[in-house]
Amino acid sequence: MAEPLYFQWQNDVLCKTIYPMREPKLRDFLVYYMEIDLWKQYKDKDISTLKTEVDAYVKAQELAAIVAYKAYSSLRGYFQQKDVRGYYLKYRPVNEAELTEINNFHAIFIEGWPKDIRGERSFVEGQLQYWTNHRNMHREAVKSKKRRVENMDPAHPKRPVEIEELAVMEKVTLPMAEQEIEQVRAFLKTYDKIEARKLAWYKLSKADPAFSTSEAEFLVQYKPENPVTVRDIVVWKAEEYEASLEKKNQYELLEEIYQRFKKEPNRYPHWLQYMVVHFSGMRYASAHNSWADPKLLLMRLRGSNAGSEIRKLDDAAVEKLCAEKIAAYETGTGSNIPKLARASEKEWKDKVALHMLSVKASGPKTRRNGLTALQAEELNYEINSMSTDEALKSLESMKSTFPAWAWKEIVKLTPLRVNHVTDPNWEKLTPEEETARYSQAYNDIRNVLDAWENYDSSAWREEHGRTHELIVSRAVCNETAEHCQHLRGHLPPGGLTPKPKWYFNNETEGKLTGEPRPFYTKPITEKDYVPGASILWLRFVDKEPNAWQIAKEVKTKSGVGLLPNMEKKKGDKPDSKAATTPWEYQKGETVTRSRTVVDPATKAKTQQRQWLRWIHEATVAEVAETADGTMVITYETALPDDDKGTSSVGTFKMPLSWHLDDGPEDTYNRSFVGFVPEGQVPTEHLKSMLDWNRILRKKVV
Repeated sequence: MAEPLYFQWQNDVLCKTIYPMREPKLRDFLVYYMEIDLWKQYKDKDISTLKTEVDAYVKAQELAAIVAYKAYSSLRGYFQQKDVRGYYLKYRPVNEAELTEINNFHAIFIEGWPKDIRGERSFVEGQLQYWTNHRNMHREAVKSKKRRVENMDPAHPKRPVEIEELAVMEKVTLPMAEQEIEQVRAFLKTYDKIEARKLAWYKLSKADPAFSTSEAEFLVQYKPENPVTVRDIVVWKAEEYEASLEKKNQYELLEEIYQRFKKEPNRYPHWLQYMVVHFSGMRYASAHNSWADPKLLLMRLRGSNAGSEIRKLDDAAVEKLCAEKIAAYETGTGSNIPKLARASEKEWKDKVALHMLSVKASGPKTRRNGLTALQAEELNYEINSMSTDEALKSLESMKSTFPAWAWKEIVKLTPLRVNHVTDPNWEKLTPEEETARYSQAYNDIRNVLDAWENYDSSAWREEHGRTHELIVSRAVCNETAEHCQHLRGHLPPGGLTPKPKWYFNNETEGKLTGEPRPFYTKPITEKDYVPGASILWLRFVDKEPNAWQIAKEVKTKSGVGLLPNMEKKKGDKPDSKAATTPWEYQKGETVTRSRTVVDPATKAKTQQRQWLRWIHEATVAEVAETADGTMVITYETALPDDDKGTSSVGTFKMPLSWHLDDGPEDTYNRSFVGFVPEGQVPTEHLKSMLDWNRILRKKVV
């Protein structure tokens, strides 16, 4: 018998679909912390005492120069090819129209290639942006086609054709565009290693007519222009470490992470350990509607039959049963005392008291109704008292009673997916399954599932705050941050808009215990980035935000608001020849700004309006010195418009200077930090979620 899986990322199919960036984000965590540790180890050393490291560094750079040139020349050669059909034959059939676009893209590369190194990087960056726009066009086309297919009547005669067209778009056209963009990114990345050397060769060749070394010869010969520094050693060692992780699978990476946690447990709080293990690499999308309560489904399934037996009883039998219920609830006597009779929770005791009024009534109809209602509550209480595993096992025992499409939906929305998903298309019904779902024969089960699935799209939030189990299959920035706070013993409000006020209120009320004290501030130094704190960013956008995003005025205790002084200075006169007028700000409960934009060709004027919104939330993991300066390490998501290689959940790093900077007016990027000390950490729940024997699926502890 196969060993059971404990977490969804251990299922290969789920890992590929839910965690598209699993290994890269696990590697990021390890690399970022290694960079910190290496700098701490070497920063105070004298380079003269590091001869062994210097010699090894020089040899490594000699080899790296050859590797870098080969990578650069290979990719440059690829983009100098007029026809790259051979690289795309794996797509069957090849989308000829897209292949033509790719070959045209190469023609632009060939025709526009700069004459010397000074223009190469910027040219490649421009081509990357061009092809990113092209790729995004395909992404939007796929989304549009998906919406069209999902909204079509299952019986529509053109639906099979639309589904086939969607499959080609998803499996051929978009992947072809993605493959090409990955090639451009790889090419651009080669300049990190080779640009300075190419520029040095160019300068030498122009300055000295007798200089005869070819560019290729020069680039593969490493000759340091400056003495090797401690920083060089540290950066090299970090790169070597990163390279050593490149081919490791998620379990090998997790074992490295486990050793780090084991060595310095106090450095990595439990919330961070949990998030690194269970969320790293998860896809960026709202957690809403990714989970539904299996207990609620059991209640609905069994509740549909509640009262059927009582309806068959005559009045005398109902009266006898009422007497038994009264004895069970008031004196605790009888042969079959329901679990609800022993309930201590006020909510349930109040429900019992209400129904007992009817059970004790003199009228047979009232007694029958009271008995039916009480029986339903008994069933609900029994199911509600189950553990998640018990509820899931109960559903598993009923599998044969569900049609295939219904079981697929149940698996999709519950932790049953961990051990039951084997199909990469586990989240979508096939056309045949959809036809069956909407057939009259399945009206009853469809109505039950519809009510269950749509009961509360955000129910995951309260459930995770209560059980701390891994239940969602996707998350956006604020939802990721909310998971972090749940693990720290807090239940913050959902969305971005309420967060600043929540932190501010905790600071002013001063009810929470612990150090540091709660605060909400505009950060000015690294000391403001306390581990466990939320960083909340603002941005102006062209589309009016919803109620969960809009930035409402809230000032810090020291009086710092959402905006600095952006008002026009008295006496300033706008430039009449400028293409845009200065921004004019409208302040109130929310902030907007507007300006006039002039088309330079037609001189036509349009009014541009923007809204201020909370754009992003991250959770601070650590602030530390590295070879590249002070870095803020966070657990968060990349923004959804970022590259495929970064748009996921995981560990990120950015310079402290970037965090503290509001940015220029047009790309305003102010942030605030909110913090509350840890509350009641769910230690018992974390024992299961951080059981390394289960995580690594072998005995380690």
